[in-house]
Amino acid sequence: MVNKNHNERLIKFLNASPDQQEAIDRIIEGKQEQELTTTPRAAGPLLLGMTDAAKWLGVSRTTLWRMLQDGRFQKVEVLPGSYRLRRSDLEAFANGKEL
Repeated sequence: MVNKNHNERLIKFLNASPDQQEAIDRIIEGKQEQELTTTPRAAGPLLLGMTDAAKWLGVSRTTLWRMLQDGRFQKVEVLPGSYRLRRSDLEAFANGKEL
């Protein structure tokens, strides 16, 4: 019975989202649970248009396009010639994480 529960837990971990795995890693590294719960979760669309993404970052559309050309973000083409940026990439950039 214990082995079955262990295997189920392992399968759940392997199927966890990257955010969930990151939270588990922080717990394993000894971070306090209080630190984990104080991080607010952003709500909203998963993809942002160029104008909204630029506003969210506090930069102009021109600067955002330069950042795309520099490889700081990857654009998602939703329709021919219509691009979006992942909110998670914008949040990671704003938090100082490299993509």
